[in-house]
Amino acid sequence: MTKTPQELADYLRRANAWRRSDTDEPMPDPTELGQAIDQVIAILEKQAQPQTIARSECCDAPAVLEGKPGSTQWYACPHCCAPCDVYYHDSKPTQS
Repeated sequence: MTKTPQELADYLRRANAWRRSDTDEPMPDPTELGQAIDQVIAILEKQAQPQTIARSECCDAPAVLEGKPGSTQWYACPHCCAPCDVYYHDSKPTQS
């Protein structure tokens, strides 16, 4: 079963409290614990991937995609809302 990020965090906190003997929680199911860890790894790997961002040439801000999906679409400047030329920028995840 796929858990939300908040459910994963709560589950892993409880499992870690059990591991440290900080609680009277029962031992977590090893299969469920492994699946939770795998889900967290998948989330972290997805977040670590660079993403391509269309930026407006007129103000260097991330451009807004306008129009109808599957039809005519264009980018607009987020500040003046006018159609604009864009360039693509690969964002790199920040590490803290």
